[in-house]
Amino acid sequence: MRSARAVILPVVLFILLLLGMLAAVFAFRVHADVASTQAVANSLQTRLAAEAGVEWVKLMLRGGRLDRNLWYDNPDAFHRIIVWADNTEATEAGTNEEFDEDFAYRFSIVADDPTDDENLIRFGLVDEASKVNLNVATEAQLLRLVQSVVTDDADADAQAIVNAILDWRDPDSEPRESDEGTERAYYRRLPRPYRVKNAPFDTVEELLLVKGVTAQVLFGEDFDRNGLMTDNEDDGNLSFPPDNQDGRLNRGLYPLLTVHSYESNVSNANRERIYLLGPESGVREQLALVFPDEPAIVDFVVAATHQASGGAQGGGGGGAQGGGGGGAQGGGPAGGGLQGGGVRGGQGRSGPRPSGTPPGSNPRGPRRGSMVPQPLGDFQGNKPPEGLKAPASGAVSGFEFVEGKLVAMAQLRDPTAPDTTENSGDQIEGQSDRTDDSQGTAEPLGTPQGDTGDEGVDSAGSGDDENQQAEGGTGDVGAAAAPMRSPASLMLPQKIGEEIVDSPLTPRHLDVLMDVATMRPAGERRIEGLINVNTATRVVLLSVGWLSSEQVDMILARRDQPDADALLTPAWLLSEGIVDAETFAEVAPFLTARAQQFSIESLGYADHLGTVTRLQVVVDLVGPIAQTVYYRDLSYLGGAYPIREEDLEQQRAN
Repeated sequence: MRSARAVILPVVLFILLLLGMLAAVFAFRVHADVASTQAVANSLQTRLAAEAGVEWVKLMLRGGRLDRNLWYDNPDAFHRIIVWADNTEATEAGTNEEFDEDFAYRFSIVADDPTDDENLIRFGLVDEASKVNLNVATEAQLLRLVQSVVTDDADADAQAIVNAILDWRDPDSEPRESDEGTERAYYRRLPRPYRVKNAPFDTVEELLLVKGVTAQVLFGEDFDRNGLMTDNEDDGNLSFPPDNQDGRLNRGLYPLLTVHSYESNVSNANRERIYLLGPESGVREQLALVFPDEPAIVDFVVAATHQASGGAQGGGGGGAQGGGGGGAQGGGPAGGGLQGGGVRGGQGRSGPRPSGTPPGSNPRGPRRGSMVPQPLGDFQGNKPPEGLKAPASGAVSGFEFVEGKLVAMAQLRDPTAPDTTENSGDQIEGQSDRTDDSQGTAEPLGTPQGDTGDEGVDSAGSGDDENQQAEGGTGDVGAAAAPMRSPASLMLPQKIGEEIVDSPLTPRHLDVLMDVATMRPAGERRIEGLINVNTATRVVLLSVGWLSSEQVDMILARRDQPDADALLTPAWLLSEGIVDAETFAEVAPFLTARAQQFSIESLGYADHLGTVTRLQVVVDLVGPIAQTVYYRDLSYLGGAYPIREEDLEQQRAN
């Protein structure tokens, strides 16, 4: 009996111990599930806070898109904005009040501050037009950008990277490189082969598929993509990411490029612009409404644009995108579109548009060896500076040198392009043959972003032949001069009839004309790739090629002013004396002063939590309601920004 009792006691104790362990495991599991549920709830709430930030921005942009001061750097509107707070009135939502309870869900709209590469942030939006459009950028533009980010990488070949990018986006299968190439054969030989796209980029991240574009080239040392220098980004190889420990943050190509930038060809009031190369009577009538008490201005603009258009010089018909016949002046913009009736006049055709190519864009991308404008520099006497060729005699649509004056439009050879003289041996692939001057053939002119020819042909209005011979004309003129591409050309003296007439326009007139008038046909509703001079970074502005470092520095210093009305068109560069009329006429076709697509980086968080949801959204204000064109959750990169109250010292002092 005693032995039985001795056995029962340990068994009971063991059972109690087992039950206790089961209860502990159950309690631990329940606690874990509750904590997990709470974490999911917190994450959902911070995500909703971030989504609220995106919607807040969309609402603000509906009425304030043109006011740079409203969205560019506005901590009062974008920093620590309350979505919901405990024990507070509903009216506290939308403010940035602080509470002792520290129990409030908030959002912040953050962006890198371009005035500082390591420490500062700003609370605002990123204008997509402040970047270079990857799908329409010229070779020279891309080369300048790539060279600016691979300076420390001895193994990176900037020209080879640019060639690979251009081969990825162009529609053909002909490699630009003569040795290994960057077309189908290369990608098929990879350990995990895939096809070259031969179409425009859909995202900037797609560059990681392109030969030579590594993560270091695309993101530099800034793998968390916040523009701030952190300890692990300046410690050499001690921790990820790899860096050169030079105390400077290389951000790579990512913040410099976009695939979303375009501008609707309408005025700031969202009205159809006056097509200055349209029927003379209609243009005169519309301009008279714009300048009702200044008939001399109206007369000058009409006379200059309609003689320069070449419409009276011959050339067949052609639509906004099509070619049209040649004529003595090669057609000109009135007869063949901005580019379609140019050098090749009658070669315009309307071919099929590749899938996914938006209207008004050039589906083939920039022409191989395409030229980007370069600064004219100073010149004396009647001769153009070195590299600048005046148009053939009688080509009234181009710049001409008359008594030392630069009149209308000239053509300039890109000094960064390889020399192709007769003694240079084999012709460099992608560059046009240089013709003898006696034939009167003008050298190729750089095509501004968004300046496209007819559908299915390159931006010079030519077919597939690489030589720039004039084929459309029937007169004795051997070359067609480039047409006016912007109202900015009207600030220069114009050849009207046989007389050189000084422009009566002032910067005030030009400011109005650049808003309400255009040299682009009414059918060209989208202008792709223009760079916003009010928001672009120094590197992006320099990539255009016409502006000097000193001029870019002046732009960066003077555009940060409170008067938003003074920044509605790029004409302020002229009124502020940053550039002269000649330089502005060349650079204006590349520039804009407004934004239509915005990148929003919204952080949703709570004062009492460490959870942060980070959303990157690109919206397009093509209509009254912002349309989302890109959406990505970047929470896996971490919060990455100092958004708490104690981190305010990292803002730029206003």
